[in-house]
Amino acid sequence: MANETGGDVLNRAQAEKELFPARGLPGGGQLEVRMEISANHPDPDIRGVARRVKFINLESWHEEWTQVARKNEELAAGFEREQRKLTAHDFYLRAADFYRRAVVYMPDSDPRMLPTFKKLEENFDKAWSVVPPPFERVQIPYEGHLLPALFWPGRGKAGSRLPVVYNYGGADGILLRGEDGGAGQYVRRGMSFIDVDGPGHGGTLRHHKLYAPPDSDRVAKAVVDYLVTRPDVDPERIGLHGSSLGGYSGPRCATGEKRIKAVAVWSGAYNLVDDIFDYYPPIQDRLRWLMGAKDLKEAREKIREFTLIGRAKQIECPLLVGYSRDDRVMDPRGALNLYENAVNSPDRSMVDGVGHGEKRFDRRTYLADWFMKQLKAG
Repeated sequence: MANETGGDVLNRAQAEKELFPARGLPGGGQLEVRMEISANHPDPDIRGVARRVKFINLESWHEEWTQVARKNEELAAGFEREQRKLTAHDFYLRAADFYRRAVVYMPDSDPRMLPTFKKLEENFDKAWSVVPPPFERVQIPYEGHLLPALFWPGRGKAGSRLPVVYNYGGADGILLRGEDGGAGQYVRRGMSFIDVDGPGHGGTLRHHKLYAPPDSDRVAKAVVDYLVTRPDVDPERIGLHGSSLGGYSGPRCATGEKRIKAVAVWSGAYNLVDDIFDYYPPIQDRLRWLMGAKDLKEAREKIREFTLIGRAKQIECPLLVGYSRDDRVMDPRGALNLYENAVNSPDRSMVDGVGHGEKRFDRRTYLADWFMKQLKAG
């Protein structure tokens, strides 16, 4: 679709032909709940779930992941009693990740949703209680609320101000995940990283019912207001990474928050009613929930406000738009629309394999390297 410098972008006719072969089929022809896991995965617990779980069955999905989560939680507690703290840490994180998988597709109407999410939080907290965490837990003021966040300090000289990358997650974004949620790639390159449980995400949504706003630059302003108060952050070198639904929210942040100096997105989007709501129907109820709509009719009206039509030209910083040609969740034509209309970005480019679907093997390091260049890190 485009080379890595943005000099060879498909035109509209090519986009229709090459990017959307299932044109005319709802959801790009993909109506199943997206529950892919590999029966050949090297992790025995994940491999076991893959072999036992019933296809497109949310009950089976929740049951199988909860079962392996409990097993790992019990193992972690045993290791902690034996004072094997590093091993206990690893297994608590495994349990947290498996509870995350169990809860990720659960609707807000399911009574097990909040208890399962609390088990995720509990195990994540236990993991970082037995070993020192490499991040700081911070609270960011936002319109009368406090947004929880994890701040990972970059590697640099003591007392130096480093660039920072702010992560804006997607529809299934949960702050408490994995070893570092991708932060390590940035920390190693001399950048700090902040992951925020913003409106429509994780515990902010589930505990406090803070819903995602269409004007995500409101959230970005609160985060940047916090970042510029830190003596270890260079206020002139703040980047933003958006993934999945954040492929819309990230660029939207840059339209209003000009202190953001670079934006890279994983599955870029332009107009969410077209690019995800109609393209991938299985996610419609999740979108209804995170926007705070009472039904799908109201959700359709609300999501029309989630658009960069007439706004993409307000992006005035470098922009990297990731996409995947076979993306089943986000219409890759939205990435093309974003790229084409961000006419005032001084350095815009596109890269294939940085989205849902077929992925570049180096996608994580590619984005970190791009930010390293744009923010002059290292």
